Amino acid sequence: MNIVVEDHAVPQLLTSALEAYDFGKSSGRRYQDKLETFGLLWGYIVPERPGRDLHVIASFATVETSALCEKAAVTPRIESLKLKADFIGRYWPHLEVVGTFHSHPYSSLEEVNSCKGWRASTPEDFNGEEQGDTIFWPWLHEQLFPQTPYLAHLIITITGLQKKGWAYPEKIESGSGYVMSAGDRKLWIMARGTKFSEDEGYQMTDEKSSLLDIPSLQNRFLRYLLFSQTTWPFSSTQRPGASKQPGQVTQMRRLLLLTKIPTVTSQVAHLCMRSHFV
Repeated sequence: MNIVVEDHAVPQLLTSALEAYDFGKSSGRRYQDKLETFGLLWGYIVPERPGRDLHVIASFATVETSALCEKAAVTPRIESLKLKADFIGRYWPHLEVVGTFHSHPYSSLEEVNSCKGWRASTPEDFNGEEQGDTIFWPWLHEQLFPQTPYLAHLIITITGLQKKGWAYPEKIESGSGYVMSAGDRKLWIMARGTKFSEDEGYQMTDEKSSLLDIPSLQNRFLRYLLFSQTTWPFSSTQRPGASKQPGQVTQMRRLLLLTKIPTVTSQVAHLCMRSHFV
C-alpha cells in the first residue's frame, strides 16, 4: 500500500500534534500537556492495476476536538466520526475517509528511542490485553467504514529537545515513515494500513508494506533552510564581507552543506532553478 499525503494535509497533522503536546487542555485550575490527539484523513483511493500499485491519497485532515485525550491514549467519539463522514459525504461527494491519524507524545528523546515510540502500539505493550493501535484500527475500519477496502493510519510521534536545531526529513523503517527536527521538537510520521479480505475480514496490512510519501515535506524544510535568515548550527568562515555573527552562513554555504546529504542534491538543484539563487 502506497500512502501519499498531499501538502494541504501536512500542517493540519503536525500542528494538531504540536498543540496537544505543548498546550494540551485545561479544566479549571488543572492543566495537562503532552496529550495525544486524533483525527481523520480525507481523500481518495487509486486502485491497483497492472503496472500500478494501490495508492491511498490523503488530501486533508480533520481533528477530533471531542475526543478524550490523555497522555498515553486517545478515544474518539464514534458519533462525531459518523457525523463528519455523513456531512462531508453529502456536500463533498468526491471525498471519503481514507484513514486516521493520532499522536504519540513523549517527555524525552531517550524515552522515544527506548520503546521505539514511533511504531504502532500492540497488545504486547499492554501485557497481552486486547488493546493498542493494531487492535483499534481494524475494529474502527469494520465498524465505521466497512465499504472501504483499505485505510491508511498515520502516527505523529513528538518529543522535546534540549537544544534547538534542525534535521532534514529522512525516510525510516524501510520507507514507512519520516523523522525530522524542527526547533526544539523532534517528530516522526509513521504509516500503517488496514484492509478487508473475504477470507480474513478486517486486519492489519504487513508492517513493511505501507510506504509513506509526503512529496512536499522535504522541499518545504529545504526551502526554509536555504532561504530563511535562521541561524544554522555551523560556523561561517570569517573573511572580508562575511557575517560576523557565529552560526550565520551565506546561501551559497548552505547549498554546499546541504548537498553533502545524498537525498537532498536533486531537490537543491530543483529549488535553485526555480529561484533567483542561481
